[in-house]
Amino acid sequence: MSSPDLSSLNDFNKNIIEEFRANAGIVGGPFEGRPLLILHTTGAKSGRVIPLLELTRV
Repeated sequence: MSSPDLSSLNDFNKNIIEEFRANAGIVGGPFEGRPLLILHTTGAKSGRVIPLLELTRV
């Protein structure tokens, strides 16, 4: 099993973040109805913005 292409993953994250911001924190697709957090981090050379999904056990 191969890992996903990093640029594809970055594009996916970028689209989720744009949708989150455009719709007051509401997103569809695989995250619809799930708690989602946009995490901003600061690194030594650059910062990152990452969407995080809360996973709950069933």
